Amino acid sequence: MKKINFKGKKHAVTAVCLLAGMFVLTSSVYANYDNARGYTNYKEAVKDLILYEDNFSAEGDMSIFVDGEKVAATKATFKVDGKDYYIRTAMEEELSGKGKQYENIQIHQGGKLYYYYPETNSYWISENAEGFRPDMSDPAVKKGIRFVELFADAMVGDLKNNFVLTSKEGDNRTYSVDVSGSQIPEIVHAGLSLVFTASNTADTSAVSYVTYENYEKAFDAYFEEQTGKKVTETSYSESDAEYNQVVEDFSEKYDNILQEKNNKGIVYVKADGSYTYYKTYAEYEKAVQLGNDTAKNMMAMLGSDPYIDRAFNSFTLDKNGKLLTEQSEASMTGVDSKGTKHTITMKVNYKVSDYGATKIEAFDTTGKTKEN
Repeated sequence: MKKINFKGKKHAVTAVCLLAGMFVLTSSVYANYDNARGYTNYKEAVKDLILYEDNFSAEGDMSIFVDGEKVAATKATFKVDGKDYYIRTAMEEELSGKGKQYENIQIHQGGKLYYYYPETNSYWISENAEGFRPDMSDPAVKKGIRFVELFADAMVGDLKNNFVLTSKEGDNRTYSVDVSGSQIPEIVHAGLSLVFTASNTADTSAVSYVTYENYEKAFDAYFEEQTGKKVTETSYSESDAEYNQVVEDFSEKYDNILQEKNNKGIVYVKADGSYTYYKTYAEYEKAVQLGNDTAKNMMAMLGSDPYIDRAFNSFTLDKNGKLLTEQSEASMTGVDSKGTKHTITMKVNYKVSDYGATKIEAFDTTGKTKEN
């Protein structure tokens, strides 16, 4: 199967995961066990939705702001019906200054997983695909879940009185909490300091590898140059000898360049197949990486000792304790190497519906290009 590079998507997703981790951690911290059982209700609702609920629909959006300016946004739709599921994500980011946008759709039905990319109106199929959930009968999975629960419980600490039941409409209950940085446990900020210090002071002098601006475009150009055919004109299955040989030759072409440099430095392959060699990671980072790596940009902006200065969360549960809506906001502040203060804020909104009534529509291949 054709090797696809998701470098751009990976960086956007990495940035999202970085701040999502901040959000999840602070959410666990401030949800508490008061007389309204806010913490317990929230924890059980999240566990049920993520691990056990087998039929529901969810849609939401997440935005990231740097010093008040929106730099990235994601909209997502997620549907589950037993082992089948539908996921659509649309992302855009501006931090690199290149206005990147990505959209993809995954549909899992009957053991097959379809990957659809609207930009090229093309799709891939993965046979014998497994579901997205972990095996709940696996002892390691059970212990992992238990560990996360205990960790969240331990983080509650003295914040149990900050959580309040804000409204009750019919059988629905809404809880909310709003805390400042001074209320966040010291262990949280100590952990953030450790992670950011490690990232911002990492020794990259021995780093050596080949990386691509856009693997897919570079490979397509190389394939056409070598075979006289476009990639879409061949089956390029695992049994396609010609395709496999071109894949191997393409990889070796740039690996050999790096070997000629005694496996030191960075070979940066551009979308047209040309390349630039950087003797050190520092040179590569200055010329390329900081313009592409959203996550690294953010970590550099916040320095080595960032702190969470505000965290807000509000969610609604139905009479059965199932999540219906959630709105969250978390801000992290730090100082960069030049002494400039920055604040990065993440906002998340989503709603869950159609419990027990969700259906996954079959993927329509009409007019679309099959890529494998």
